[in-house]
Order: sequence, then C-alpha cells, then structure tokens
Amino acid sequence: MESLLQKKWFIALIALGLLALLLGLMAWVRPGVPKDIVIVAGPENSRTHRWAERYAKYARGHSLRAQVVSTAGSGDVLTVLEGLDERAARRTVGFLQSGAEQTGDDVDAAADVQALGSLYFEPIWVIVGAESGITDVDDLASARVYWGRPGSEAREAAEKLAQVYEIELPTSEELDAWTASEAAAALLKGEIDAGIFVGKSDGIQTLLADDSLRPLSALHSEVFTRIHPEVGGLRFREGLFSLAKMIPREDIVVMAPTMNLVAHEGFHPALVDLFLDAATLFHSRATLFSEQGEFPGERYTSLPMNPDAVSYYEGGPKGLRKYLPFWVAAVIDQIINIGLPFIVVLSTVFKGIPVYLEWKLKLELMRFWKRLAAIEKNPQHDPHESLAQLDAIEAESSELRTPGMHLPSYFELRQEIHDMRDRLKQGW
Repeated sequence: MESLLQKKWFIALIALGLLALLLGLMAWVRPGVPKDIVIVAGPENSRTHRWAERYAKYARGHSLRAQVVSTAGSGDVLTVLEGLDERAARRTVGFLQSGAEQTGDDVDAAADVQALGSLYFEPIWVIVGAESGITDVDDLASARVYWGRPGSEAREAAEKLAQVYEIELPTSEELDAWTASEAAAALLKGEIDAGIFVGKSDGIQTLLADDSLRPLSALHSEVFTRIHPEVGGLRFREGLFSLAKMIPREDIVVMAPTMNLVAHEGFHPALVDLFLDAATLFHSRATLFSEQGEFPGERYTSLPMNPDAVSYYEGGPKGLRKYLPFWVAAVIDQIINIGLPFIVVLSTVFKGIPVYLEWKLKLELMRFWKRLAAIEKNPQHDPHESLAQLDAIEAESSELRTPGMHLPSYFELRQEIHDMRDRLKQGW
C-alpha cells in the first residue's frame, strides 16, 4: 500500500511539474496580450493624431489602456519605433507615411518595422502663386518654397519629390519653423512662391479657392508611381470639393502617398487583429479619395508586411476571434498555441510511464533471480544462512506491485523460492 501511494505521489509530482512548465512556456514563448498599448502619431490637432485618438478609444472599449504619443510626424514616428526595446515593441503601433523610411541616408532604417496595412491617401498639394511662373516640380529649386517642417508628412513628401526630380532641397531656418497654417497665410500674402502641403483640410480648400494661387498638377504621375509604387496618383475632377464654388477650378492630378499603420516585428499577434478590426471599421467606406473597400489593405505599403496582417487580409480575424470577445479569444488562442503541443508531449510522457514501470519491474525480478542463482551456485554455504537469504528474497519480492500481465513471471519467481527452500531443507 505504501509503495502504491509513493508511485501515485510520483505521478502527481510529474504532472504538476509539467503544468508549471506549460505556464512558464506560455509566459516566455508567447507572452500574454499587453494591457497597456502605445500609439505613436503626428503633432496634436494633426490628422494622424485625431485618428490615433479614435484607435485609442476603440482599444479602451476592449479593456486595454491606450496612450497616444505626439511627434513632429513620420520621421519621428520611425525613430521611435526603431528605438523600442523588446517589451515596448510588443505593444507599440504608429502612423507612418508610406515610403518615409526611404528618404533618409540610413539604408538599414526601419529594418525591424513592418506594415499592418495602408489606411488612407495623403495627397501632396503643391500650391504655387498664379504669377510665379512655376509649371513643374523642378522649377521649385529656384523659388522660395515652404517644404514642410522637418520630420513632418509634408517634409517627407517633399524629400520624395526632390529625390525623383533630382533637385536640391534648400533649407531655411525661418521657413522650417513655420506650421502649415503659417505657411498657407504667407502664401496667400505672396510672401513665398509655393508651398507643399499634405492631406485634406479646410485650409487646402481655402488655398484652392484663391484666385492668386493654383495647384500644380503632376505632369508625370504614371512615371512617379512606377518609381514609387507605394504612392498613388489621384485625379481630382473640377468642382470635386465644392460644386457651388467650383473647387478645384480645373481637373488636377496629384501624387498621394498613404498613411500606413506600422509596428515593430515583435508586435503581439492578437493586437494585429484588434487594430485591423478598427482599421476596417474606420477606413473601409468610400471617400472622395478612395473606393469602397480599398482600405485598409496591403497595397501602397513600402515596408514588409506583418505576417499576421497578411493572414488577416486573406481570411479575416483568425480562429476564435471571429466569434468571441477579444480577451476571451486571446487567452484561449494562447492556450491552444502552447497547450496543444504540450498535451501531445504530456500524452507521450504518460504513455511512457507504464513502459518505465514495466522495465523497472523486469529489472527488479532479474535482480531476485540473480540472488537465487548466487545461492544455487554455492551449495557449500551454511544452509541456515541460505534459508535466511531466501526468506529475505521472499519478503522483498512480496512487496512488488505486479500488473496482471506480469503475474506469471512473478509466480514463477515465488515458485522457485519455494522449490529452493525445499531442496535446502533436504540438503540439496
């Protein structure tokens, strides 16, 4: 009985040890979903910052704590994402203009950053004075131009244009310090020849409506989009923004990078699904710039796609996330991903326990047989000493817990002990 109890305790300890190992693997190999997330966006009151606040609100609705971090724009967002440690990488997502990683001198920029998808177009507006004589982008090289604040989406777009047209991007401390609103006011007053603006706002429509200004239409849009496939070419029809005021006054073509949702390659897979659910909710409807269902998507991205995002676009949320609340599905998914392989290993281990016990029983029976053989091979021993040894062997063997399939071997041993005792009493 005591031996049986010891074996039960032994098996229970193995099971507890394996359970502890499972919990450790779940925490180490695939950590749980972070409850605190960070969304990196542009400056306050910018379009990306407003979108970031909406994403944060969506995340809070799924029992997450979300913080929005403001930066100067895409250049700074990229710097933040590149500098994350492993823990922060699992919970940080950002808004990055497509191709922003290509404008710097560092060829390894954004090596660990991946795209979750493109969200919406960010048209590049090149607004020039009607009497400036500027007819194409290369004319900007000799003009007084607002290129956007360093690190902003407008500056990233301007650098992209400068690269393609091979023009030098002049710098001015005065102009670099301006906000887009300040630059628009200066353009209306005729203090600068041109300005580069990005996105859609009432300020853009004000510039388009002014008779002293005109938008520069992209003459080589098809070539530009071949060079930079992450950029779209958009045609705006006359009066698209306002038929009453006829804004714009003529058809124009503009280059339009997209705003991408990006994250470090260590971003948690469950959060990928959550953010793409939000992106689908926010950006899938038709707008003046995009068709129904065009966003979010894999097109118009320049960074490598996150594998979990690719899976989402192919089949929607994975597994139980289609049917269960976010946190319930996340926990179950974690258990399945680690637990099922662990159960297979556990099953194999428990299948091996009977094999081990069988081997152990055979080894113990063999030891008894060897002790009997030693007695039989030494008939000159004191019969009383030999009988005492037989009694000891018989007592010890009676403690063996023998499965039914091995009872014949056990009784054979017991019979041999009985027969040897009779022979010893008869003097061999």
